[in-house]
Amino acid sequence: MSANDDWDGLHSLDELLGSEENVHKWRPDLFDTVAPADRATPAVSGEVEVKPLQAKDQVEVAKVEDKPGLKSSTAPAPAPAAKPLCLIEAREYALKAHHGQQRRYTAEPYWKHLAEVAGLVASSSSVTPRGIALAWLHATVEETSLTLRDIERDFGASIADGVRCLTGSANSRIPRAARKQRYRNRLASADKDVHTVKLANIASNLASIGHFDPEFALDCYLEEKRLEVGVLVHGDEGLKVLVRRLWLEAKNKATAHFEPVGAE
Repeated sequence: MSANDDWDGLHSLDELLGSEENVHKWRPDLFDTVAPADRATPAVSGEVEVKPLQAKDQVEVAKVEDKPGLKSSTAPAPAPAAKPLCLIEAREYALKAHHGQQRRYTAEPYWKHLAEVAGLVASSSSVTPRGIALAWLHATVEETSLTLRDIERDFGASIADGVRCLTGSANSRIPRAARKQRYRNRLASADKDVHTVKLANIASNLASIGHFDPEFALDCYLEEKRLEVGVLVHGDEGLKVLVRRLWLEAKNKATAHFEPVGAE
């Protein structure tokens, strides 16, 4: 599949939604860490492969043959090119990982949430192939049996580091406020792709929280999201506008739930 085929296919709704698959046990506490090694964006499948320099093109640092105690040396060979990133593969990988899961309030298949996040990222002005891949994969470690080591093995260090930044901890031994602060710190250190995906994720979740769980929304959720948006300084500006509008709508809807019937 060429890069163009892979990219263009994800602009159609059918490709974004994918097939409805579902049944992996939810294990939200599996959290592995991976060093934020190479943040460079992997190549998209179909792009021209970056090949190592030929021997004739390599620069010799020193080459001394007849002087005792001195050895010939040349510049080290360049590192191998990153594994090509296939967006269709990332989507199918995520659908399989979340097989059987449902959204908390609506009981819809969880893949619809993933597709919504991917769609928001794909239609933003900050869209990149890595951003779309992270949109599909953002919850794999937090809500499935996969670890960051699995993501690093299958998609490389750059994708794994993005998922790491997007993964929150459900460790009940740590107070919620402390966990959320750690999460914001991790998000704050992340790049533009991560910030854009997180904004899309917040937008997707805000659409239902005010209606289905107004008490939780007003108790802590909306404030947590407000603080998260505050650190997403590199995220897509259009998604920031959308999130702020949805946040206000969710707050108004949640507040209205507790107003006396007939109140002016």
